[in-house]
Parts: sequence; C-alpha cells; structure tokens
Amino acid sequence: MTSATQIELFAAGLVFGLAAALLAYLLRRWLWQLFAGALRALAWPFRPVLRLFGRSKRAAPVAMPATGAAAAAVSGHKTLTEAALGDDFDHEESFIQRQGVLFKWLMVRVGFMRMPEELTRETAQEYSRLASGFLGGRVPIDADPRALFEDIEGAVIARQFHESDSGVLYLLDESRKLMNANVRKLAVWFSFILGAVLLVNILANDAGLVQRLGLFAGVSDDALVSSAQLTSLVVGAGSCLLAAMVMWALYYAEYSPYQRNTAREMANFLTRYLARVNDHYRTAVGKAKSLTVGQERDSKQLAEEAQLWMLNISWIALRVFFVETYVRNIVFQIRRNSHYYLVFVPTGFLIALAVVLVALAIFTERAPFETILALGWVFAVLFVLVVALYAFFLINAMKALEEIDQGEWISFHTLRLDAVMSEIVGKYAEDVGYWKNRVGGGL
Repeated sequence: MTSATQIELFAAGLVFGLAAALLAYLLRRWLWQLFAGALRALAWPFRPVLRLFGRSKRAAPVAMPATGAAAAAVSGHKTLTEAALGDDFDHEESFIQRQGVLFKWLMVRVGFMRMPEELTRETAQEYSRLASGFLGGRVPIDADPRALFEDIEGAVIARQFHESDSGVLYLLDESRKLMNANVRKLAVWFSFILGAVLLVNILANDAGLVQRLGLFAGVSDDALVSSAQLTSLVVGAGSCLLAAMVMWALYYAEYSPYQRNTAREMANFLTRYLARVNDHYRTAVGKAKSLTVGQERDSKQLAEEAQLWMLNISWIALRVFFVETYVRNIVFQIRRNSHYYLVFVPTGFLIALAVVLVALAIFTERAPFETILALGWVFAVLFVLVVALYAFFLINAMKALEEIDQGEWISFHTLRLDAVMSEIVGKYAEDVGYWKNRVGGGL
C-alpha cells in the first residue's frame, strides 16, 4: 500500500469519525435517555432499598426532604432545582416557543403568567397562608455534597416559592439552559471549522489532491511560483475565507441576535411579572393603611385584617427579594458555564488536533508539521486572521447579557419595605395613642 493510499484511507477514516461524532452530538439527548434507561433497569433491584430509607424518586418535589430530592435529582438525571420545581409546566410550555435552526431563542407569548391581575381577598388569604408557612418554617441546612452550591441555593428558593412563583423560576431556568446550549454550540462548531481548515489543507497537500486539481496547469515549473504552489495558495486562501464567512454568518445571522432575543425576553417578562407583583404589593399596603379609617369597630376583626395585610406585605416583598436572588443565580450560571465552554472546548479541540497531527506523522510516515510550514506565509497570515476572528467571536459570546438590566424592573429596594412598615406601624400607634388620650381624658 502506497503512502498516498494510506493518507487517503486515514482521511476517509477521519471524516467518518468526525461525522459519527457529529451525529452522536446531534442525537445526544436520545442516546443519553437510552443510556439512562439502561442504568435505571440495572438499578431496579436496589429501588426497594432506597424506598426503605425514604428516598423514593416518586415523592412530590415540594414535600420531599432535601436528601430525597438529592437522590431523585441524581437518579433521574435532573438538577436539584429541576427536581424542586417539578414537572407540572404544561401551561407554561404552551406559551413558550423555541425558534431557530442551529442556535435557538426563546419567545414568551402573552398568557404565560398565571398570577391574577388583582389582589382579591381570596388571593390575599392564600398569600397569608404561604407567608405563615415561610416565616414559621425551618431553614434547610442539609445539602447534597455532590451538587453545586448554586444548584442547592436554587433548589431552596424553588421549594420555598414553588406555589407562588414556579412559572417565573421555570422560565429563568429554561432561558439559562438555552443560552448555555447556544454558547456550547458556538464553541464546538467554530472550533470544528477552524480545525477543519488546517486539516483539509494539510491532508489535501500531503495526498496530492491539490496538485490533481490542475488549476494552473499552464504555468511552468521553472516559474517564480510553480503551478502546485499557486494551487496550494488558492486552496489555502479559499478555505480560510470560506471559514471566516461561515463563522461571520453564523455569529451575526443566528447566534448574536438569538442570544439577545432570549435575554431580552427574559428581562421583559421579569419586568411584567414584577410589575404585577408590585400591583399586589401596593394594594396590600393601601388596605393596611386604611384599616383605622374604615367602618369596622370589632377589635378582633380589625386585628385579623391587620395580620392579613401585614403578612401579605411581608410575603410579597420576600417574593421579590428571592426572585431577584434567583435571577442572580441564573446569570451567574450562564456566565460560569459559558466561560467553561469557551475555555475547555477550544482547549479540547487543540489537543485533539495535536493528537491527529502526531498520529499522521507516526502512522503515515508523513510530516504534517513540515507541510504546515510549506503552505507559505500567505496561508499563515490568513489562518492567523481566521484565528483572530474566532477568538473575537468567542470573547464577545456573552454580550447578550447586557440586555438584563436590573433597573428595568421593580426591585426589592424600590418597594421601600422599611419605610412602608414604619409608616403603617406608626399610623397604628398614632391611632392607639389618640383613642387612649381621648378615653383617658373623658374619664
């Protein structure tokens, strides 16, 4: 077998391997589900033992202890936050659209929000019940040591506010997964394009495929630049320009606008959601302030009303605080996970490319590193420019988070809870003092 034949077989095997890897990547969800199903089947004999210790996966996420949620999350391939949120999001999914070809963006349609527009008495009583459970509840201090801290924090918030704010928490978590998936795809595809440019030029020149094109067959070999060199130069320059155009198109046609769309949809929904929460808050504040000027004279009824609206004020303010805490958690995960992808994916491709080149040199009796030098300075300059473009796109991959601006929505600090509480309690004290003085003066 000739060396050229070995090169061609190696190139065919490499292309087949890359195609198989790409197919496995595209079908990763189904492959992982198949693998997870096999693991669950193998673990079936141990399920009765887990149930004896109260770690059944079928327990409800809200009522489940922290250790049970951790076991369910690990066995069901869910994060602790996803296990705490549960699976009852058919309503939310019916108002979410994920659009795009290679990259995706998330659109939230009107109707997603389940929260009532007005704070009715029935809603206020429900808020009072939730507030009593939260303010009188135990602080969870147990945590799964296998989980990340931000996942533990997110799960705690999801369990505490599942009944009132599960929809917005679910949307934030789905936005995070989609934006991180886009960054991962960007790093993988752009690294693949960059590595393919170098490999194609090396293999094409080593196997003599460039010379077979015969683009400059009329040029004499005694000329300053031979036909083979000219053909190699054209192929190298063309592949670099094609790679740059593909990366440019993918970044500006899909990735960048889609990431910004998702971030903008998330910020816009937060603005609408917290605006409605703020409406409920202002209603509760108004009800609390107006208690002493109403017609009600029964002191017990007045006390119950005061407790109801004060619990509502506290509960709604706490919801805003922890929703913003969850937003911080989500933005942190988006940044952290994206930085991992933007660092480790290129590093992995660089190592894989080096391994391929070394394998070419060892097993094919070729000199790929010498071939790289033989490609000429024009290819080197163009390839460096493509690398610079590649680095520019990866460095700016997280610009979309600029769309998330805390100043656009009603924040916890804008509720001025301290001033509101002081004003209400002060008004109650003034009225008590007034009637004491009046009654005392009468006696």
